[in-house]
Amino acid sequence: MNPDRSTDVPTAWRWLNVIQRGNTEDWRVLYRRCHDRAFAEEVARTLAWRDPDLMASARLWSYLLEDLHPGLKVDLREDDRQSAV
Repeated sequence: MNPDRSTDVPTAWRWLNVIQRGNTEDWRVLYRRCHDRAFAEEVARTLAWRDPDLMASARLWSYLLEDLHPGLKVDLREDDRQSAV
């Protein structure tokens, strides 16, 4: 999987692509990187941009991030059901 589907430069969208479309190894790499709180906060902010149809993976990652970093609150904006398409 190419997590940078729409650009040649790594962006925060990369992590959302990994969360929504990545394989087990992609998730392992991302989880290891999320042990860094600043990085985890960046990933947490991207979860609000998720595809409404892929809420399950965003919820899972919000639980993982909040478990790794007590005090980190992930806002998934679950009431925002608008699709980008």
